[in-house]
Formats: sequence, C-alpha cells, structure tokens
Amino acid sequence: MSRYRRASLGSGSGYVPGEQPPDGAHWIKLNTNESPLPPSLGVGPAVEEAVVELHRYPHPQGEPLRSALARHHGLSPESVVLGNGADQVLESCFRAFADPGDTVVLTRPTYSLLPLLARLGGARVVTVPMDGGGTLPEAFATTPGVMRVLCNPNSPTGSWAPPAAVAAVVGAVDSVVVIDEAYCDFAPESCVPLLADNDNWLVLRTFAKSYGLAGLRVGYALGHPDLIADVSAVIEIYPVDRLALAAAGAALADQAHHARIVEMVVSERERLVAALEGAGWDLVPSQANFVLGRPPGGDAAGVASDLRQQRILVRHFPDGDHRDRLRITLGAPEQNTALLAALGIGA
Repeated sequence: MSRYRRASLGSGSGYVPGEQPPDGAHWIKLNTNESPLPPSLGVGPAVEEAVVELHRYPHPQGEPLRSALARHHGLSPESVVLGNGADQVLESCFRAFADPGDTVVLTRPTYSLLPLLARLGGARVVTVPMDGGGTLPEAFATTPGVMRVLCNPNSPTGSWAPPAAVAAVVGAVDSVVVIDEAYCDFAPESCVPLLADNDNWLVLRTFAKSYGLAGLRVGYALGHPDLIADVSAVIEIYPVDRLALAAAGAALADQAHHARIVEMVVSERERLVAALEGAGWDLVPSQANFVLGRPPGGDAAGVASDLRQQRILVRHFPDGDHRDRLRITLGAPEQNTALLAALGIGA
C-alpha cells in the first residue's frame, strides 16, 4: 500500500477472488461457484446480433432486459434495476442507504465483499452470528442500523432460511433489508413473492450462477419502485453493456436450459453430500451450488493443496471461522467424480 491510501481502508488488499487459471488449461475448477454447464445455445446468436450496435450506448435502464425480468417476476419495470453483476448492485445499496458513520447490520458468516463495501463507504458494520443451520437470529432485526444485508442462501456456508422465517424476523423492521439471493435458484423458495408486503426489502439476483453467465456480469435488484429509484440514482451510467444485455435476455428466455442447470446442480449436490459425509466429512447443510465441509482430520489447507497438485481447484479460506473447511462448487458429474477419486472416495 502507498502512503496516500485512505486510512479508513486499512492495510488489507480488498476482496480476494478465487484462483482463475488460464482458459483451456484443463483444470477442474470447483472454487468460484460457476455453472457446471455453459449458457443457453441462444446466447451466442443474440450476442452476435448485438455486435453491430456496439457504436451506440446501451439503454440506460437495461431495456429490453429490465422489462423481461419484470414480466418473469410478476413486477413492474420500475421495480427492477440492473447492474454490472450483483456486486455492483450491492455496492449501490451501500451508496444509496448508508452515510459515512451509519451502521449496517450483517450476519456472521457472510459474503466477504460486504464488509469491504461498507468500509469503502465509511459505514460501520455490526455482525450478528448465525447458527450452523442458517437460523436468522432476532438480533439481526433488533440491532440498530440503517440497512441489513442477508445472503440467503448464505455465502460461504450454503445454509438457507425459508422466506417465512426471514419475514418473521425482519418483517417489521424500519430499515432497508437487502436479501442477496445469488444462489436462490438452487433452494426451495425465494423471498420475491414477499416483496408486495415489504416495501423496505430489496431482493438481489444474478445471471452468474444458474444461467451460466459468470463471464458477462449481469445482476439486478427487485423491490418497491421508490427503493429502486434510490439505487438507480447512484449506480453508474449505462451499467450493463449491450452484449451482456443481449446474452442475459437470451438466457432468461430459455427457461428449459436454466432448469437443466438447476436440476444438475441439485442432483450432484445430493450425490456429493452423500459421498463426502460417508467418508467422514462434516458438511454444513447447503441449498446453494456448493458445499462447505471439514475433511476428516481438519487439514483443509493440506487437502486443498493436494487437490491442486492434481489440477483440481477448491476454495480454502485461511482466515476466519472456516479455516478448517473447504468450499466445493458442484461441477458436472464427471468433474465431481474426478474430485471424489482424487480424495480417495468411491463415487
């Protein structure tokens, strides 16, 4: 760090992404929660068609994708805001609702980007511990704060709270409630139907996971038009480019392919959980496209290193509460079989 860096940022290096090997390098990549399948076959032609308009800016609100998403979720277009990935939408929520010095309430554990976003905006963070099963504590609602952010399913654990349970805890709070549902398509239910009764809620979604578009950074938020207007006021101009809009529109239109991705992940999650638990792993119950588990003996770093030697990448978090665990993305069946073989576990 230089001597000019803002003191409030501290000496950390910011968000640390998972390792990304070169394309075509023949790694089995189970460390960044990407889709096991490529996107819909309709994406390529849609992107090619959009190329001829690249000399023009995209629609500032992301049309026609915004209206398509509104129809998909049964909302008005004014209830949707698009961003360059769900991370940009999250950042815009901090910018819209938390002044420097304000308190934002997070769970512990949570998505590691969230405390960084708070620090960037000068907000104060208070964390509320969750149990291993994903139960949302009452303190998440009673702790004073201008905004509360819940990842549901949780990152990095995969635990999930049913929407009715979320509403029972935060349904009456007088602050903004942001529910990051990046992994919700792999869970039984979404909080989106509860937006009609909670005008202070925002639900965030992404095309990165269940639509296979992690490489094209498209995310969005759903909520009351007044909250959406607040986020829109602070998000960057033209946040989603023409190619990404075209790709996401084609992916959204192909719900059959979307269902294939979800069905593969859920099926492989059941298979991998059964195999790992049968071999003595301690797993957090997951409703996401990954599992978080402690290997027998607890040497997560050593297991990750051994797997890397075999060109299999999983995610190890060396700091914090989960240093003895590995987060493993659900890959395609043959990738998961290779992982189990590398661990010495029969498929």
